[in-house]
Amino acid sequence: MGVSVLFLATGFVVFSVAGYRIVLWNRGRRRPTEIPLITLACALGTAFVTLAPVVQAAESALLPSLGRLLSNTCTLVAAFGFLHLMLYVSHPAEQVPSKVRPRLLTLLLTLVGMTAMFALSDPPGGTGVFTGLYATQPTLAVYTLLYSLYLGTAVIELIVLTMRSIRYTRTWLRAGMILLALGSTLAAGYLAHKLWSVLSELLTSTIAEPYCPSAFATIDCTFAIGLPALSVLAIVLGAAVPTLGPRCEQLVRSLGHRRSYRRLYPLWHTLHTAMPSIAFTVDDTTRTPAPTRGGSEQLYRRVVAIRDGMLLLRPYRSAEDTRGHQAAARRDGVAEQDRAATVEARDIHTALSRHRRDTPIPDTERTRAAEPYDDLAAEISWLVRVSEALARHPTPPSTNNEQPHHPY
Repeated sequence: MGVSVLFLATGFVVFSVAGYRIVLWNRGRRRPTEIPLITLACALGTAFVTLAPVVQAAESALLPSLGRLLSNTCTLVAAFGFLHLMLYVSHPAEQVPSKVRPRLLTLLLTLVGMTAMFALSDPPGGTGVFTGLYATQPTLAVYTLLYSLYLGTAVIELIVLTMRSIRYTRTWLRAGMILLALGSTLAAGYLAHKLWSVLSELLTSTIAEPYCPSAFATIDCTFAIGLPALSVLAIVLGAAVPTLGPRCEQLVRSLGHRRSYRRLYPLWHTLHTAMPSIAFTVDDTTRTPAPTRGGSEQLYRRVVAIRDGMLLLRPYRSAEDTRGHQAAARRDGVAEQDRAATVEARDIHTALSRHRRDTPIPDTERTRAAEPYDDLAAEISWLVRVSEALARHPTPPSTNNEQPHHPY
């Protein structure tokens, strides 16, 4: 039962990847690499589902060992799909069709040979395990050797192509190539063990692959069952990471932007309530510079509005107030890393009080707001700290005689 769960779960993961690629295809993403990706994912998913013992038992009711034939066929088709995909990574797209044709011909000849050997044999029912039958039915041995030789050749070529590509790729694509190389190496270990098992049984007439109650029960079971599953997962993830990785990164960045947008609300609301003119209108967007790469438009607008409000408050900021707020922050025990933001928040509140009374400070006594950062992320981080300080201390100690102005 454990082996069936492992194989079915692996098949489900692979089919999920195939479904994702099909969605991209239907949305208009018609890149040349999408067809081999969809092909190999569907083939691998089918291979693992048909190879699961509970499914093989049902298939054997129709034809003994039918599940073994179907799963092996799908595995070779998937291997061809991976080679097809890697050729696009390693060669110009216009050269790929000429390189694919001989590999496709080899695949077809291998499948014809396997099918012929299968038809000439008397395979067992149930899960279709050929172990113990190679000596009495050489056709099954030839079937297994054809399968292993084609798959082994494909895996070795995959290892070479991925290792060659790692040097020329970056970030997520490099991570995908590393996973592909790892998966191919695990598959090579499985195939080497498979060839050794078949040849050992042919030469010594001893069963080289014992019964496996679970995928990792023994070393032989690990090579025979565990490695194929781990290999496929690594290969499929390697194929998916270059696409899914940037999307996940973008999602994390978007969630961070939304969080910063909410955290800036106290500061924005305080300034906007006193100076409604800082709010963006539809016409404002035509003369506002575009957000920086990776920035949220709403977040960017909120930052610009806050900065506009701070510029309008400059005539009402006093250097004397700043010195008093610095002394008050030290006296109140504000942590050093929060002190600058706290002083800025109190300066803003005091300046807003003067703005409401329309009593600007003479030029010689003014203090300037902190200059904008060159980096948008640093700017947002600073303003978030000021906003949180304003929310914690909406009214500075020096203005307790005035009506408090709450940001919410």
